[in-house]
Amino acid sequence: MNRKKKRGGTEVAFRPQTIIEARYDLDRRQNDILDILLGIVGEGDDTEENTRYEINIGDVKHLYNLQDESNAYSYLQKAVKKFEGLGFRLKEDEGTDIYYPWFSKIKYQKKRGDENRSKIVLDLHPEVKEMIMSAKQGAYYRIEYPLNLTKKYSKRLYYLLKDKETFNGGVFVVSFDELRKMMKIPESYANGNVKREILDKPYEEINGNTDISFEYELISEKLPSGQHGISAVRFKVKRVKRNSTIVEYETIEQNGEAVPTTEEEQEVIDIFDCSIKEARDILRTAKSNDRTHEQLVEILSYTLKKQVENKVGYALTILKNGYNEPTKLSGKKTGSAWNNKELDTAYAQMNFEDLENQLLSNL
Repeated sequence: MNRKKKRGGTEVAFRPQTIIEARYDLDRRQNDILDILLGIVGEGDDTEENTRYEINIGDVKHLYNLQDESNAYSYLQKAVKKFEGLGFRLKEDEGTDIYYPWFSKIKYQKKRGDENRSKIVLDLHPEVKEMIMSAKQGAYYRIEYPLNLTKKYSKRLYYLLKDKETFNGGVFVVSFDELRKMMKIPESYANGNVKREILDKPYEEINGNTDISFEYELISEKLPSGQHGISAVRFKVKRVKRNSTIVEYETIEQNGEAVPTTEEEQEVIDIFDCSIKEARDILRTAKSNDRTHEQLVEILSYTLKKQVENKVGYALTILKNGYNEPTKLSGKKTGSAWNNKELDTAYAQMNFEDLENQLLSNL
């Protein structure tokens, strides 16, 4: 499994970019099941060979805004039953599509008289499991947000926006035709109706009810028919802090001690798979060098792709000095261009443990 084990517990999911951009039509309850499953995959002692996962009703029913939690099993069972015989399609290359079933086996186990012990057992196709665990791009999110969105297109758009929120300042463009195909909109639907369903209604629901907000701009051009129409959509997404609820985070250190963390610290821990002390050092260095949140996430994501022994020292050095660094041999700086990604030669000869201690001592 190439991807780092997910942090944040089963209430944080990782949805690979391949699945986000795949073509399928799931209702909101079915996407709920995927969110819960993706929160379990890669968690705890999950192994590369394992493809069987249990959704225990007692563990997940609190995630829903259900007036009567005694109906939680029936609610989830109805959603899972809709997966029977369904799958999704990926485009491998021009002329080649791959179809995968969502689940290769589904088992329903209801414990009469004890709803909390009821469970649903799902078997993934081995290649789907590998796809999830080896993905290097995708969206991490707390499943409480999409779980309580009421419209299926709001959920699909939320996953896409979360995947893009840390890249290019959260600005990206998607062709309108690709959006339609991604969300399996029937060709008979007029663009005006499609815009209302996949843009306007999600705009009203996602903004103010999740951890992100977004704006969008329609791009029009002359179509092959000779008429002007929507050709693409430009999105601008940003992360927002929910101020209506006080949220407390706690991380269990290797020695078993439970240590309270801030939201910023927990985000770094979840992304970077590091200790609380390391997360605090990273945030301190980022703030003292005026790095934006987008730059911090970009640097952490970039560092995870590199095979270095001391990833914390690697990240701290970029946070302090930018992507262009002096080599140990020459001692000459090569510039300060932020977008330069050619770091291998410059970093190959550095002692990151010494650099980390030096950087932190100067803060």
